[in-house]
Amino acid sequence: MKRDDVVGALLRMDVRPSILEDFPALPADVEGLLIYGSQARRDAVPGSDLDVLALVTAQRPSTDSGYVHVSYYTREQLSTGIGTLFGAHLKRDAKIVWDKHGHLTRAVGDMGQVDTKRLLARAWSMSGLFTSLERDLPKYLSGLLRQARYLLRSCLYAQAIADGAPCFSVRELAVRHGDPYLARLLASRQPGEATAADLEQCLSRLHGIIGEFPPSEHGSLEATVVNEWGRPSDVLSMAFMALGTTGTTSDYAEVEKVLL
Repeated sequence: MKRDDVVGALLRMDVRPSILEDFPALPADVEGLLIYGSQARRDAVPGSDLDVLALVTAQRPSTDSGYVHVSYYTREQLSTGIGTLFGAHLKRDAKIVWDKHGHLTRAVGDMGQVDTKRLLARAWSMSGLFTSLERDLPKYLSGLLRQARYLLRSCLYAQAIADGAPCFSVRELAVRHGDPYLARLLASRQPGEATAADLEQCLSRLHGIIGEFPPSEHGSLEATVVNEWGRPSDVLSMAFMALGTTGTTSDYAEVEKVLL
């Protein structure tokens, strides 16, 4: 599907033209395309990103262009989303833009229910990366904050599902928790530089949900990547992204997707 055809389809789905000006050219092996998040729910506000998922035949890193974020998944990678928060998010909110062979539609339909206990256990395991801050700060503050925000947001979504009231909007979470600051803290796009105060806020709230973090097995982010390399895992993927290398080298495409 050509870029102009994709943009035309998204315009018909009421995505703002100003956002689509930055829509990138897509690889030739794209077999399907969907959008999810606030643009798909039609509750986007000015500054909201357009979240796009492209089904491809070869692994590659995600890309950002303006307000357009494109994640690339193979069928095998997408199948790991079954029973996860990410899968539930897609099943609830996703809108199919194009599906050449029907594989993307079937994959989304197969996502099923979230195992919230397993999700929180995985989040707890990954939280060990935040117990070596004396070695990792300030160098990796930006990446650590990004991943802390991701874990906190995911755990709050999981809590909402466990309570029988699914929610995938940070603004709605803020309303439910009576905490306007939460919407700003959890937003994927931040107005300024990463701060230690925001990291502390995220980790404090995360601690309140999953309990005491496990100690780091390797003592630092860099050591985690070195020691875990060759055995893909949640911890390796999280450490790699916290280092800030996502999308900057082809090696990242060899690291499994983190699908909470």
